[in-house]
Amino acid sequence: DRKIYYKKFLSSCKRANKIIAISEQTKLDIINFFDIPNNKIEVVYQGCNYVFQNPISSETRKKVKLKYKLPKNFILYVSSIDERKNLMTILKSIRNLKDQNLVIIGDGNTYKKKCIKYINQHQISERVHIIKNISLEDIASIYQSADIMVYPSIFEGFGIPILESLFSKTPVITSKGGCFKESGGKHSIYINPLSHEELSASITKIQNDNNLRNFMTEKGYEYAQKFTDDKVAKNLINIYKNL
Repeated sequence: DRKIYYKKFLSSCKRANKIIAISEQTKLDIINFFDIPNNKIEVVYQGCNYVFQNPISSETRKKVKLKYKLPKNFILYVSSIDERKNLMTILKSIRNLKDQNLVIIGDGNTYKKKCIKYINQHQISERVHIIKNISLEDIASIYQSADIMVYPSIFEGFGIPILESLFSKTPVITSKGGCFKESGGKHSIYINPLSHEELSASITKIQNDNNLRNFMTEKGYEYAQKFTDDKVAKNLINIYKNL
């Protein structure tokens, strides 16, 4: 698969008049892996579904929490459950933070089994809730109910769950390096994704400081306005016109 995709992507990049990359990180990857000239690539950031961009009533949020039997307070992880997404770092943190609950929205195969084995071995199943195959509206509601969204992915092109969180006014902890600061802005917290100690310290820091939490929420939402549908569309149209 990797070899086939490499040939297909390389061919596409060579033939294209213009390449649209979803982040500066992806632009650098295209230059480095495929030896494409810098001036052939334009960056247009992604947006996220409009359902994440609108406030949800407290009554609806309560109903959704009851529907999925979620705890009053929780940390949120939204993504597929595979090795690159690195759920294990969060599980290790939750094990150490005895008063924290984790809600996972996503599914997986081999790596998911590994995570479930860890959950059972360390007896944290009562504090870890795994949900899958739910509507976007319910996901948006859970985002807005969460204390913190944690996204310790090893590698991404952009990281849409980060943006969904910022629109939801939920503080974000994510990975240092790569594209993450592009989607998370200056006021999210960035950690070594392989350090559960660093993650635990960052969770505790936000939970114990309401001023910090409010500041992250406000500045994160402000930053998310760079990624509204009209701005994304305008940037795309400009590229087509310039061709």
